[in-house]
Amino acid sequence: MSSKKDDPSTQSRSAPVRHLPDGRSLTLVQPPDSHDHFLNAMKLRRGSVGRSMDEVAAVELFEIAAADGHLGASAAIALLCEGKLPQQTCKDHFDKARSWILKSADAGDQWGLLFLGIMYFDGQGVEQSYEQAAHYFQKTADLGNSCAQGFLGYMHSVGDGVLQNRQVAVNFYRAAADQGHVVAQFDLGVCYAQGMGVPKDKRAAVSWFKLAGERGDLQARALLAKMYATGNMVEEDNETAMKWFHRAADGGHTASQYDLGICYVNGVAGEQNYAEAMKWFRKAAQSGHAQAQLNYGIGCALGLGLPKDVYQAVYWFSMAADQDNAAAQYNLGRMYEHGLGIDKDEKAAIDWYRKSADRGNVRAQVNLGLRYGNGRGLQQNYTRAVRWLRRAAKEGDARANFNMGVLTQNGWGVAKSEANAIKHFEAAAAHGNAKAERSLRALQRASQRDSAEV
Repeated sequence: MSSKKDDPSTQSRSAPVRHLPDGRSLTLVQPPDSHDHFLNAMKLRRGSVGRSMDEVAAVELFEIAAADGHLGASAAIALLCEGKLPQQTCKDHFDKARSWILKSADAGDQWGLLFLGIMYFDGQGVEQSYEQAAHYFQKTADLGNSCAQGFLGYMHSVGDGVLQNRQVAVNFYRAAADQGHVVAQFDLGVCYAQGMGVPKDKRAAVSWFKLAGERGDLQARALLAKMYATGNMVEEDNETAMKWFHRAADGGHTASQYDLGICYVNGVAGEQNYAEAMKWFRKAAQSGHAQAQLNYGIGCALGLGLPKDVYQAVYWFSMAADQDNAAAQYNLGRMYEHGLGIDKDEKAAIDWYRKSADRGNVRAQVNLGLRYGNGRGLQQNYTRAVRWLRRAAKEGDARANFNMGVLTQNGWGVAKSEANAIKHFEAAAAHGNAKAERSLRALQRASQRDSAEV
């Protein structure tokens, strides 16, 4: 075993007492040591009775304790802080803590047992085994550890390493939730909302979601925002929805940052505000949200809520396009075609249009169809023109239907058929396409002349 200083099973120090000459005693206050930091970080990581969840503060305390040689904190950094610290940092801490974890688990220490369970759960340093993970989590849960109880709730819910039993899952979630484990409180809300292991109870579900949301769970806050925005399980309330969207977004919940941008675009619970919308789209975009990157790029291109900047637009369209966002690929093609914010490049434009069209973007499909039809930038090929325009026409696009009408009327790349041409013209005219309306009138006049001649 490691020294007392490095052993997370050691309880916090008793405060020293000094006896005064008059018989009174004075309790001296000492600053927290590395073990105190570790214990506080574990409470902050998922919450505890009387303490809200704060994962950022937890990571900072783990780092402070680990810097002082606390191997339990190093284990926590390696196994609980993935994505919050550099990968190499986590690996270095795992190398330091691995031997301690094994020895501590063998000695029956709850933290060693917990971390060994996580090692088996993730397959880190050992061959992955949900059965072994459940074994060590059960030993830890028997010692009252809420983190292990939360893991066991999940494993019994989905049947990983144990027989699926949602009633047992609820029991573990409740045990952890009663200790203030915020994520378990959210999971218990999900059980009540979906009737998993307990009868469906909307009121209980909302109560647990609110408790988790108030105590720092971003997923709960985001869900509550959606619930109030749509009236799902609660009465629709845009102001309350905005409050929860803000609380989730302020905490760094990327999807809620995007949703908040949409709320400001649509004027939910207030006037339309493009400046606020773009602020939140940018935050989500910086976290890699493709649709937010697209929307922020559009804002830059058009000057919505921020100064017009076509160079920034190209950057954000490129970021989203690289994530296969079809609309961003189309917009990037437009920027290349017209030389906006980037050197004009017809070939690059067509390449992006094709990628977008392959992913179902109707405007890109029409663009390619017209290019094949008139030979602009591509060798004229009516068969390929029909291929792309037909796909867009099936989605109801007016321009595609009009041009399919022209191709069908003339028999270019498709069998000649006046009846089918009329169907396409009618579909386009129904969406207000003036050219299609004129083509229909021309066909009707021609049909009347033919009837009169007969």
